[in-house]
Amino acid sequence: MKFFVPGTKDEKEAENVYSILRKNMVKKGYQPNDSRIYEIEFDDNGMRLTETVGKPSSSAGESVVAIFNSGDLYLICTTNRGVLRGLPMLAGEWAIVRVETFESETSSVL
Repeated sequence: MKFFVPGTKDEKEAENVYSILRKNMVKKGYQPNDSRIYEIEFDDNGMRLTETVGKPSSSAGESVVAIFNSGDLYLICTTNRGVLRGLPMLAGEWAIVRVETFESETSSVL
């Protein structure tokens, strides 16, 4: 999947919005790395959940805008959780089953 941010009109705007979201995560005390994540699959209290950028969150019901990797946590930013207000939803590294990154020169599926 080619990199995008839902609701942006072109690549330049997507890059700008992504940069702002990333800086906001740093301001909230997280240290997101450079991975551009498209989708994660993880276990949460016995349920297998999948969160995908551009699709409604399986747990929150609102659009997933971005997913960041911050060490042992994945930060799932939805319209209201981490974007317009509040903190992102969290998934622990220990619960992750699969990570799919956006296409890049070194894109990978873990």
